[in-house]
Amino acid sequence: MEKIAFADIVSETLLINLYFRSKENEEARPILKDEFSGDVVSRIDYDFAKFDRSTLSRVGTVIRARFFDDCILKFTREHPDAVIVQVGAGLDTRPLRLAPLCPEATFYDLDLPDVIALRDKLVPKAPRNYSLPCSMLETAWMDELARKHAGEEFVFVLEGVSMFFEKPIFREFFLNLAARFSGLVLVDLLNDFATKMNTRKHDTLKFMKEEVKIKMGIAGADEVEAWDKERIKCLEIGTMMNMYKHRWGLVGRAMSWIKPFREACRMFVFALGKRG
Repeated sequence: MEKIAFADIVSETLLINLYFRSKENEEARPILKDEFSGDVVSRIDYDFAKFDRSTLSRVGTVIRARFFDDCILKFTREHPDAVIVQVGAGLDTRPLRLAPLCPEATFYDLDLPDVIALRDKLVPKAPRNYSLPCSMLETAWMDELARKHAGEEFVFVLEGVSMFFEKPIFREFFLNLAARFSGLVLVDLLNDFATKMNTRKHDTLKFMKEEVKIKMGIAGADEVEAWDKERIKCLEIGTMMNMYKHRWGLVGRAMSWIKPFREACRMFVFALGKRG
Protein backbone atom coordinates (compact mmCIF):
# COMPACT_ATOMS: atom_id res chain seq x y z
CA MET A 1 0.00 0.00 0.00
CA GLU A 2 1.09 3.56 -0.70
CA LYS A 3 1.95 5.58 2.41
CA ILE A 4 1.50 9.19 1.41
CA ALA A 5 2.38 12.60 2.79
CA PHE A 6 1.30 15.90 1.31
CA ALA A 7 3.12 19.21 1.28
CA ASP A 8 0.01 21.02 2.56
CA ILE A 9 -3.33 20.22 4.15
CA VAL A 10 -5.33 21.40 1.13
CA SER A 11 -3.75 18.70 -1.05
CA GLU A 12 -4.78 16.08 1.51
CA THR A 13 -8.45 16.96 1.01
CA LEU A 14 -8.29 15.19 -2.38
CA LEU A 15 -8.54 11.91 -0.45
CA ILE A 16 -12.00 12.88 0.81
CA ASN A 17 -13.51 13.15 -2.67
CA LEU A 18 -11.82 9.91 -3.73
CA TYR A 19 -13.21 7.99 -0.77
CA PHE A 20 -16.73 9.36 -1.12
CA ARG A 21 -16.85 8.33 -4.77
CA SER A 22 -15.68 4.84 -3.89
CA LYS A 23 -18.31 4.47 -1.15
CA GLU A 24 -21.06 5.76 -3.42
CA ASN A 25 -20.26 3.08 -5.97
CA GLU A 26 -21.23 0.48 -3.34
CA GLU A 27 -24.81 1.79 -3.23
CA ALA A 28 -27.55 -0.24 -4.92
CA ARG A 29 -28.55 2.82 -6.96
CA PRO A 30 -25.53 5.13 -6.94
CA ILE A 31 -25.80 8.77 -7.95
CA LEU A 32 -22.37 8.37 -9.54
CA LYS A 33 -21.05 5.11 -10.95
CA ASP A 34 -17.30 4.99 -10.39
CA GLU A 35 -15.76 1.54 -10.15
CA PHE A 36 -12.27 2.99 -10.44
CA SER A 37 -12.04 4.97 -7.19
CA GLY A 38 -12.36 1.89 -5.01
CA ASP A 39 -9.29 0.37 -6.66
CA VAL A 40 -7.30 3.52 -5.89
CA VAL A 41 -8.51 3.65 -2.27
CA SER A 42 -7.45 0.03 -1.72
CA ARG A 43 -3.87 0.95 -2.61
CA ILE A 44 -3.52 3.83 -0.13
CA ASP A 45 -2.48 3.51 3.52
CA TYR A 46 -4.77 6.09 5.12
CA ASP A 47 -7.50 6.22 7.77
CA PHE A 48 -10.45 6.69 5.42
CA ALA A 49 -12.93 5.26 7.92
CA LYS A 50 -12.96 8.52 9.88
CA PHE A 51 -15.10 9.99 7.08
CA ASP A 52 -17.77 7.28 7.18
CA ARG A 53 -20.29 9.39 9.14
CA SER A 54 -19.92 12.47 6.91
CA THR A 55 -23.22 11.87 5.13
CA LEU A 56 -23.98 15.40 3.91
CA SER A 57 -20.53 15.94 2.41
CA ARG A 58 -20.58 12.56 0.74
CA VAL A 59 -23.92 13.20 -0.95
CA GLY A 60 -22.84 16.68 -2.03
CA THR A 61 -19.55 15.39 -3.41
CA VAL A 62 -21.10 12.76 -5.65
CA ILE A 63 -23.91 15.06 -6.83
CA ARG A 64 -21.28 17.61 -7.85
CA ALA A 65 -19.24 14.97 -9.70
CA ARG A 66 -22.33 13.66 -11.49
CA PHE A 67 -23.45 17.18 -12.45
CA PHE A 68 -20.05 18.03 -13.93
CA ASP A 69 -19.85 14.67 -15.73
CA ASP A 70 -23.24 15.32 -17.31
CA CYS A 71 -22.19 18.85 -18.36
CA ILE A 72 -19.08 17.49 -20.06
CA LEU A 73 -20.98 14.76 -21.89
CA LYS A 74 -23.56 17.27 -23.10
CA PHE A 75 -20.80 19.60 -24.33
CA THR A 76 -18.88 16.84 -26.13
CA ARG A 77 -21.99 15.85 -28.06
CA GLU A 78 -21.70 19.25 -29.78
CA HIS A 79 -17.89 19.40 -29.64
CA PRO A 80 -16.61 15.80 -29.84
CA ASP A 81 -12.93 16.82 -29.88
CA ALA A 82 -13.19 19.14 -26.87
CA VAL A 83 -10.24 19.49 -24.50
CA ILE A 84 -11.15 18.70 -20.88
CA VAL A 85 -8.80 20.16 -18.26
CA GLN A 86 -9.19 19.04 -14.65
CA VAL A 87 -7.73 21.89 -12.59
CA GLY A 88 -6.70 20.57 -9.20
CA ALA A 89 -7.30 17.04 -10.46
CA GLY A 90 -6.13 15.23 -7.36
CA LEU A 91 -6.98 11.54 -7.70
CA ASP A 92 -10.15 12.11 -9.69
CA THR A 93 -11.09 9.29 -12.07
CA ARG A 94 -13.18 11.36 -14.48
CA PRO A 95 -11.09 10.54 -17.59
CA LEU A 96 -11.61 6.83 -16.92
CA ARG A 97 -15.34 7.36 -16.38
CA LEU A 98 -15.93 9.52 -19.44
CA ALA A 99 -13.37 8.51 -22.08
CA PRO A 100 -15.50 5.58 -23.32
CA LEU A 101 -18.43 8.00 -23.79
CA CYS A 102 -16.49 10.79 -25.53
CA PRO A 103 -13.57 8.98 -27.21
CA GLU A 104 -12.46 11.95 -29.33
CA ALA A 105 -12.01 14.27 -26.34
CA THR A 106 -8.60 14.98 -24.83
CA PHE A 107 -8.15 15.01 -21.04
CA TYR A 108 -5.53 16.90 -19.05
CA ASP A 109 -5.03 16.45 -15.30
CA LEU A 110 -3.42 19.50 -13.70
CA ASP A 111 -2.15 19.65 -10.14
CA LEU A 112 0.96 20.40 -8.11
CA PRO A 113 3.95 18.21 -8.97
CA ASP A 114 3.79 16.07 -5.80
CA VAL A 115 0.10 15.35 -6.39
CA ILE A 116 0.64 14.49 -10.06
CA ALA A 117 3.50 12.16 -9.09
CA LEU A 118 1.11 10.33 -6.75
CA ARG A 119 -1.66 10.36 -9.33
CA ASP A 120 0.58 8.85 -11.98
CA LYS A 121 1.37 5.99 -9.57
CA LEU A 122 -2.19 5.24 -8.53
CA VAL A 123 -4.64 6.27 -11.27
CA PRO A 124 -4.44 4.49 -14.64
CA LYS A 125 -4.38 6.71 -17.69
CA ALA A 126 -7.38 6.82 -20.00
CA PRO A 127 -6.77 7.16 -23.75
CA ARG A 128 -5.79 10.71 -24.78
CA ASN A 129 -5.12 11.55 -21.11
CA TYR A 130 -2.10 13.64 -20.07
CA SER A 131 -0.64 15.11 -16.88
CA LEU A 132 0.25 18.74 -16.19
CA PRO A 133 2.44 18.98 -13.06
CA CYS A 134 2.29 22.68 -12.22
CA SER A 135 0.39 25.34 -10.31
CA MET A 136 -2.96 26.32 -11.76
CA LEU A 137 -1.94 29.95 -11.22
CA GLU A 138 0.88 29.80 -13.74
CA THR A 139 0.10 30.93 -17.27
CA ALA A 140 2.72 28.94 -19.19
CA TRP A 141 0.48 25.86 -19.27
CA MET A 142 -2.42 27.98 -20.51
CA ASP A 143 -0.34 29.39 -23.34
CA GLU A 144 0.91 25.92 -24.27
CA LEU A 145 -2.59 24.40 -24.41
CA ALA A 146 -3.96 27.39 -26.32
CA ARG A 147 -1.19 26.94 -28.89
CA LYS A 148 -1.39 23.16 -29.08
CA HIS A 149 -5.19 23.08 -29.39
CA ALA A 150 -5.77 26.28 -31.35
CA GLY A 151 -9.37 26.58 -32.52
CA GLU A 152 -10.67 23.84 -30.22
CA GLU A 153 -13.23 24.19 -27.45
CA PHE A 154 -12.19 23.69 -23.82
CA VAL A 155 -13.88 22.62 -20.60
CA PHE A 156 -12.11 23.56 -17.37
CA VAL A 157 -13.29 21.64 -14.31
CA LEU A 158 -12.59 23.05 -10.84
CA GLU A 159 -14.13 20.65 -8.37
CA GLY A 160 -13.67 21.47 -4.69
CA VAL A 161 -10.88 23.92 -5.52
CA SER A 162 -12.07 27.53 -5.60
CA MET A 163 -12.71 28.00 -1.88
CA PHE A 164 -9.04 27.58 -1.01
CA PHE A 165 -7.97 30.75 -2.86
CA GLU A 166 -8.28 34.41 -1.98
CA LYS A 167 -10.74 36.12 -4.30
CA PRO A 168 -8.25 38.42 -6.10
CA ILE A 169 -6.05 35.42 -6.92
CA PHE A 170 -8.97 33.35 -8.18
CA ARG A 171 -10.30 36.30 -10.17
CA GLU A 172 -6.93 36.71 -11.92
CA PHE A 173 -6.88 32.98 -12.72
CA PHE A 174 -10.39 33.16 -14.19
CA LEU A 175 -9.52 36.21 -16.28
CA ASN A 176 -6.41 34.46 -17.61
CA LEU A 177 -8.62 31.62 -18.84
CA ALA A 178 -11.16 34.01 -20.35
CA ALA A 179 -8.44 35.85 -22.27
CA ARG A 180 -7.17 32.67 -23.93
CA PHE A 181 -9.93 30.10 -24.37
CA SER A 182 -13.41 29.45 -25.71
CA GLY A 183 -15.61 26.90 -23.98
CA LEU A 184 -16.81 26.29 -20.43
CA VAL A 185 -15.70 26.56 -16.83
CA LEU A 186 -17.40 24.16 -14.42
CA VAL A 187 -16.86 25.27 -10.84
CA ASP A 188 -18.47 24.94 -7.44
CA LEU A 189 -18.57 28.17 -5.43
CA LEU A 190 -19.40 28.83 -1.80
CA ASN A 191 -21.55 31.75 -0.74
CA ASP A 192 -20.41 34.27 1.87
CA PHE A 193 -22.43 32.48 4.55
CA ALA A 194 -20.47 29.27 4.04
CA THR A 195 -17.09 31.00 4.28
CA LYS A 196 -17.91 32.11 7.82
CA MET A 197 -18.38 28.50 8.88
CA ASN A 198 -15.98 27.05 11.44
CA THR A 199 -14.35 24.20 9.52
CA ARG A 200 -13.67 22.45 12.83
CA LYS A 201 -17.44 21.83 12.93
CA HIS A 202 -17.69 20.73 9.29
CA ASP A 203 -18.80 17.10 9.01
CA THR A 204 -15.65 16.16 7.08
CA LEU A 205 -13.00 18.87 7.44
CA LYS A 206 -13.10 18.55 11.24
CA PHE A 207 -11.26 15.24 10.86
CA MET A 208 -8.23 16.77 9.13
CA LYS A 209 -5.07 16.96 11.23
CA GLU A 210 -4.83 20.72 10.66
CA GLU A 211 -7.50 23.36 10.22
CA VAL A 212 -8.47 23.87 6.59
CA LYS A 213 -8.90 27.55 5.73
CA ILE A 214 -11.88 28.52 3.56
CA LYS A 215 -10.88 31.77 1.89
CA MET A 216 -13.46 32.80 -0.72
CA GLY A 217 -17.18 33.29 -0.99
CA ILE A 218 -19.07 34.52 -4.05
CA ALA A 219 -22.36 36.39 -3.91
CA GLY A 220 -23.57 34.79 -7.15
CA ALA A 221 -23.01 34.43 -10.87
CA ASP A 222 -23.35 38.20 -11.41
CA GLU A 223 -20.21 38.81 -9.41
CA VAL A 224 -18.14 36.49 -11.60
CA GLU A 225 -19.66 37.79 -14.85
CA ALA A 226 -18.72 41.34 -13.80
CA TRP A 227 -15.03 40.38 -13.92
CA ASP A 228 -15.25 40.40 -17.74
CA LYS A 229 -18.72 40.99 -19.14
CA GLU A 230 -17.55 40.41 -22.71
CA ARG A 231 -15.99 36.99 -22.10
CA ILE A 232 -17.74 35.42 -19.08
CA LYS A 233 -21.40 34.41 -19.01
CA CYS A 234 -23.23 32.08 -16.63
CA LEU A 235 -25.24 29.44 -18.49
CA GLU A 236 -26.50 27.31 -15.62
CA ILE A 237 -26.53 27.04 -11.83
CA GLY A 238 -26.99 23.71 -10.09
CA THR A 239 -28.24 23.75 -6.49
CA MET A 240 -27.12 20.43 -5.10
CA MET A 241 -29.51 20.46 -2.14
CA ASN A 242 -32.42 20.50 -4.60
CA MET A 243 -31.12 17.33 -6.27
CA TYR A 244 -31.56 13.70 -5.18
CA LYS A 245 -33.54 14.84 -2.15
CA HIS A 246 -34.17 11.26 -1.06
CA ARG A 247 -30.47 10.93 -0.27
CA TRP A 248 -30.00 13.96 1.97
CA GLY A 249 -31.71 12.65 5.09
CA LEU A 250 -33.86 14.63 7.49
CA VAL A 251 -31.19 17.18 8.39
CA GLY A 252 -30.27 17.84 4.77
CA ARG A 253 -33.89 18.21 3.69
CA ALA A 254 -34.54 20.65 6.54
CA MET A 255 -31.47 22.70 5.56
CA SER A 256 -32.69 22.89 1.96
CA TRP A 257 -35.62 25.05 3.09
CA ILE A 258 -33.25 27.74 4.42
CA LYS A 259 -31.73 29.79 1.59
CA PRO A 260 -28.25 30.45 3.06
CA PHE A 261 -27.81 26.72 3.69
CA ARG A 262 -29.39 25.68 0.38
CA GLU A 263 -27.09 27.97 -1.57
CA ALA A 264 -24.00 27.41 0.59
CA CYS A 265 -22.35 25.51 -2.24
CA ARG A 266 -23.67 25.60 -5.79
CA MET A 267 -22.34 24.41 -9.13
CA PHE A 268 -21.88 26.95 -11.92
CA VAL A 269 -21.46 26.57 -15.66
CA PHE A 270 -19.74 29.61 -17.17
CA ALA A 271 -19.16 30.16 -20.87
CA LEU A 272 -15.82 31.60 -21.94
CA GLY A 273 -15.24 33.58 -25.12
CA LYS A 274 -16.26 36.88 -26.63
CA ARG A 275 -19.93 37.18 -27.44
CA GLY A 276 -21.20 39.00 -30.48
